[in-house]
Amino acid sequence: LSDGPEAYLRDTTAGVFTAVYIPFLASFAVLMLAPDEDGASRVTLFILVTVCSDLGGYLVGVLIGRHPMAPRISPKKSWEGFAGSVIACAAGGSLAVPYLFAEPWWKGLVIGLAAVCSATLGDLGESLIKRDLGIKDMSTLLPGHGGIMDRLDSLLPTVPVAWLILTALVPVA
Repeated sequence: LSDGPEAYLRDTTAGVFTAVYIPFLASFAVLMLAPDEDGASRVTLFILVTVCSDLGGYLVGVLIGRHPMAPRISPKKSWEGFAGSVIACAAGGSLAVPYLFAEPWWKGLVIGLAAVCSATLGDLGESLIKRDLGIKDMSTLLPGHGGIMDRLDSLLPTVPVAWLILTALVPVA
């Protein structure tokens, strides 16, 4: 309020969004940990498929990425990289679910495909916020990685999706 009414609504909205976004989405990780029997495995799976999405997309995108997915939002994100994310995430989920939960591979495939969608949307959303703010990196805590939010931009939107699908498809051990 000390700056006057200009951009007050924008600044207030950004402040509320920041205060709610991270704790709300991260709370789903706590829900995944609730079952004593396999809670840690649920969180491990969620992190694994998200990392598979990020790594698959990065490696394939760097090696053969030619067609930008959303050039005005994230110029280096390519459709080829997205295909790499899909393959890595689907493979990671398909391999991990039978190992961690003794459940059929297709349940891991479903989790992996859902995770790649939410992780990609989270990454694009964070890139859009950075573009709007006119900054390249959210911080320099992790040099060369765009800051700590570049590690969370895929994880945070994926955690509620993973929780929902795991709750529906994988019974508590």
